[in-house]
Amino acid sequence: MTHCHRLIQITDTHLGRQPGPIRPGYPDSDAQLDTVLAAVRQREARVDRVLLTGDLAEDPHPEVYARLLDHLRALPGDWPVTALAGNHDEHGILEQTLWPAGHAVDGHCDLGNWLIVGLNSASPGKVGGYLEPSECARLDTLLAGHPHHWALIAVHHPVVPVGSAWMDRIALENPEDLFAVLDRHPRVRGCLFGHIHQEFRGTRHGVELLGCPATCIQFTPHADQPERDTRSAGYRVVELGPEGEIHSHVERVATSADIPETRRA
Repeated sequence: MTHCHRLIQITDTHLGRQPGPIRPGYPDSDAQLDTVLAAVRQREARVDRVLLTGDLAEDPHPEVYARLLDHLRALPGDWPVTALAGNHDEHGILEQTLWPAGHAVDGHCDLGNWLIVGLNSASPGKVGGYLEPSECARLDTLLAGHPHHWALIAVHHPVVPVGSAWMDRIALENPEDLFAVLDRHPRVRGCLFGHIHQEFRGTRHGVELLGCPATCIQFTPHADQPERDTRSAGYRVVELGPEGEIHSHVERVATSADIPETRRA
């Protein structure tokens, strides 16, 4: 049987300065992450890489990212991690904390005949995202240097509208710059993102566009204003095939913070 590469996407952990709810009515972000990581460890026998796609901290201080490292030790030591910064993160502190522990930040790697590229869309002082020209140029160079690889891109901010008016206002500001690069490289097969706290699936020019539930709270899809959803926390499983195939699904994880279908905060 031909080997597929298996990735796990975890996103929007929103760890506060101390363990516990980051605001009234929210669950304990640390407990939520612990429960999701325990489910990943139990359900997934083999993982080639874990992608943490941003908003890892709500309060981006060194002790918060140190606590994130403690959580990640629950995963098998041979599961490599790539992390991205989101709008709630402080990219420099994230990098200074994770790199010495052996975790990549905005990195790229080869998995067989696949190239995985993490992009930094965090723009200081802004909720929405922006890809700097240097980041688009880095992506272009990497793709050009791997002409025989299939490619998967990971970024924090959604690259297309997801159908929620308020969320679409704080998405990636310059998706056209990203797509100008992707359109030059037909072996790009997928783009993963976080930020939206909900499941999403779309396509553009044959490229799979995949959004992921958060480990913290979920947002109701297709809502004009922020509204907490009743769905459970989750993570995304992505399998990359040798001929450029992408097979993906979301795994939901029940937690003690789940709210009944009849009540929304």
